[in-house]
Amino acid sequence: EGVFEAVVVGSSVFGVGFLVACYSYVNGSIARKRTFEHLGQIEVMNRALGDMSALDYSLELMLNETEPLTKEKFREKIYASEPECIRDTEVDFLFDLLDYSGNHLIDQDDFQL
Repeated sequence: EGVFEAVVVGSSVFGVGFLVACYSYVNGSIARKRTFEHLGQIEVMNRALGDMSALDYSLELMLNETEPLTKEKFREKIYASEPECIRDTEVDFLFDLLDYSGNHLIDQDDFQL
């Protein structure tokens, strides 16, 4: 009799858990959260790439540099171009995008094909 009760209780708990998981999936709370996170990333990319004159100016200066650029130097160069509206998150995004080698420096090797 104890085994039967354990099977019934276990099946009931599993059934309730499965029902909650299905409801959560159908409700889309997890998908909605991911969508908002991706939307935030898209907004960062849009703002970062929106002021292309600042990026162009900074890239021209960087190509003339002999020393690799750290994130701080890159930030200074971006802000020196007096962009209309750019935030630190966009500067970080651009730096990570241009740091192709992943060594936390932007140097001539990052622009080699």
